[in-house]
Amino acid sequence: LQSFAKILLFSLGYFVLMGLLMYVYTYLSKKLICRISQQLRKKSFVGIVNHTIEDFGKANTSDYLSAITNDVKLVEDNYLLPLMEIIQYGVIFTASLVLMLYYDVIVTGCVLVSILFMFIIPSLFGATLQKRQDNYSRQLSGFTGTLKDFLSGFEVIKAYRMRVYVIKKFEDSNVDLTSAKFSVDKSLAANEAVSMLLSVMVQIVVLFLSAYFIIIGRITVGTMLAMVQVSGNLSNPLLMIFNNAPKLKGVRPVIARLNEFADHRGNSFTGEVGPLFEHQISVEKLNFSYDKTHNALQDVSLTIERGKKYALVGASGCGKTTLIKLLTGYYSDYQGTVKYDDCLLSDLDYEQVAELSSTIHQNVYMFNETIEDNICLHQTYDDAEIETALKTSGVDLFLNQTTQGLSSPVGENVSCGQKQRIAVARAIVRKKPLLILDEGTSAVDMQTAYDIESSLLKLEDLTLLTITHNMRKDLLELYDEIIYMEKGKIAEKGPFEELMKKTPTFLEIDPVKTKDGVIVLFHDATLERTTTGKGKMSDLTFAELRELNLK
Repeated sequence: LQSFAKILLFSLGYFVLMGLLMYVYTYLSKKLICRISQQLRKKSFVGIVNHTIEDFGKANTSDYLSAITNDVKLVEDNYLLPLMEIIQYGVIFTASLVLMLYYDVIVTGCVLVSILFMFIIPSLFGATLQKRQDNYSRQLSGFTGTLKDFLSGFEVIKAYRMRVYVIKKFEDSNVDLTSAKFSVDKSLAANEAVSMLLSVMVQIVVLFLSAYFIIIGRITVGTMLAMVQVSGNLSNPLLMIFNNAPKLKGVRPVIARLNEFADHRGNSFTGEVGPLFEHQISVEKLNFSYDKTHNALQDVSLTIERGKKYALVGASGCGKTTLIKLLTGYYSDYQGTVKYDDCLLSDLDYEQVAELSSTIHQNVYMFNETIEDNICLHQTYDDAEIETALKTSGVDLFLNQTTQGLSSPVGENVSCGQKQRIAVARAIVRKKPLLILDEGTSAVDMQTAYDIESSLLKLEDLTLLTITHNMRKDLLELYDEIIYMEKGKIAEKGPFEELMKKTPTFLEIDPVKTKDGVIVLFHDATLERTTTGKGKMSDLTFAELRELNLK
């Protein structure tokens, strides 16, 4: 009874200690996994943010989203958690093996031979699982892209009755994702079945060898019971280790993809020279192609002098936006030279080049924050600077209609025109030497666009480069130089009056298509039905054109 009491107390203390150790292990392992997942997301996101615009555009946004969300989750489930279990059961296996050696060396030797056999067979599943895991990751990326595309285009889907097509496309993508996941699960199931069979084999080896050694008198029945008990602590941990080991190998392509994002080194400019724009930006014999087949720009040469105002005009697709992107360092793979003062663009620090210019794009992006945050972008400006930007851009005209003024959130109720005014204010408040309007006032009404452009043209210290289809004569006359482009080339350049003498057709804008013909709009608002050759519609204002619902 005394021995029983001692063993009982020892056992209770043992189990309490085991419980505490298990809690500490679980707590620390979970904390470690959370910390590693957090670091993985951070490294991947920082690597993506470090992309240049050129490199960022080489992948779909859904690929980046899937990497930071789905792929990190895959690494957590199929690498970090299995690795923790391998460490845990590896400790149990090692302790049990030491006990087996204590009881009988020969039995332990036979067990080790069986274990070696167990190592070989499950490893055959690793290569198959690796391929299937990689395919599953790619299917996740595709599914995320499809879902993002449909939700972003919800209004188009409803307006054009795409419901049947969208549901069918989603279902196809959903089935492909499920099939890829099930393919991974099948490999894991086969591996688990084989591992379980081999685990049982270890216990059978111990049982029959121990029974034989009892018959020949080498060991006692008590030793046999102890070895059978300990062998369970060999086979079960081995089963868990062999189940998890292929997962570590299978997730390698996913980890490689995350590392590729995290350790990204772009092919853009790697110069360290700080750029200067004291005098001019000069371009000589510039050629560029997106697909290495057709040139978007051909033999372009021009000079942008500081403080002057330039208008880029020409039909859609003639290379205006491409030229702007090359001037501001979006792309590095071009032929010819771009210089800021006397320094080649390729020798300059890319990040500092971006500090010299503000660009107002046609498609404006607003963050899900307040109007003030979208203007200042979490940088500090004094009240006078912000007030000037609000008046010049026209933001002040609609602020009194909002609930909280500058503190109002930029939600879905803010119109495209209002967003574009906010984007103009965002650029103006920074007072950078070069301001680029890439159809930056196309979403506001004609009068507001005219007012914004006129006020920018009056700023003496500002170098303005405007891509425009606004062919109003009184506005074009305010520019120092008009650059007229055709098919990737500069057809003509010079002041307005000079271009009117050389190439008066530059004032034509893109055709407006109607059911019964093509109508071309000229600077004096005269309309001609060119395909039928019958009659003219003269002296129409833009408002009247809109009333006719032709465009």
